[in-house]
Amino acid sequence: MRLISLLSVVFIAGFLLVAVMRLHPVGEPLGNRDVFRFRGDTVTDMRNVDTMDDYFLRNGQRETGSNNIVASVVFDYRGFDTLGEATVLFIVVCAISMLMSFLYNQNYVMEANFRGPDEFPRNVSRIISFGSFMLFPLIISFGIYLVLHGHISPGGGFQGGAVMASGTALLLISLLITRHVQRTKVIFSFFESLGLTVFISLGFAGITASFLYNFLANGSPLFLGRTIPFGPNPGFLNSAGILPLLSLAVGVEVFFGISIILIQLYHFTRYASRAGGGRDI
Repeated sequence: MRLISLLSVVFIAGFLLVAVMRLHPVGEPLGNRDVFRFRGDTVTDMRNVDTMDDYFLRNGQRETGSNNIVASVVFDYRGFDTLGEATVLFIVVCAISMLMSFLYNQNYVMEANFRGPDEFPRNVSRIISFGSFMLFPLIISFGIYLVLHGHISPGGGFQGGAVMASGTALLLISLLITRHVQRTKVIFSFFESLGLTVFISLGFAGITASFLYNFLANGSPLFLGRTIPFGPNPGFLNSAGILPLLSLAVGVEVFFGISIILIQLYHFTRYASRAGGGRDI
């Protein structure tokens, strides 16, 4: 058994060493330097394509209808991997919710005769509460902007969802959502599940070609199918096919998923610190 473990470590280390040896210096373009020259109007153009990066740079804008090649890779070329990442977050949220529910019902909590997490006092300064109340819509608006423009400029569902979740953290710090935690968790859980369900549904919608096939790209402008002009351009919101929809689904899933984690951990720390009576948790 030890021999097998040692051979596995050596095997994996060998792969990592080969990968490190093939890394390009920072700032050096990958693949063929002529990848941007003489690009034709065909959807798939293999001229001057030496690496996978060359293929994305040469054909990504045309095939996916997105100006953001990073978004094209994340939600189109490797969309199945992105689905796995969203599923991991969903599993983490479920695991933390189950753990917190178990800890809430422990005997040391019940023996402390402490009020439940739905009854936390609102003992925060009105200045903090009002300031948080004013900042929250601005944070949500910026997060929505990042999600909706992810196929045009840097951003996307993961970044926008994380930004919006920071607004939830702000409301927790200012004690604006410290009551009715169970009801809040149920609502947030519904929307988190909805985001992942929409992502999977869009994947099956294009199953005639392949799972997560971008069936709306380069189609009708009314259905996010506007064709992007070849070369540098500002981009259009009604483009990139299902990429904006996938980004929106991930944004919803990340926003509500992280928010559930923050709410659970915040309330448990306050709940346990008062109810534990100095006992180790």
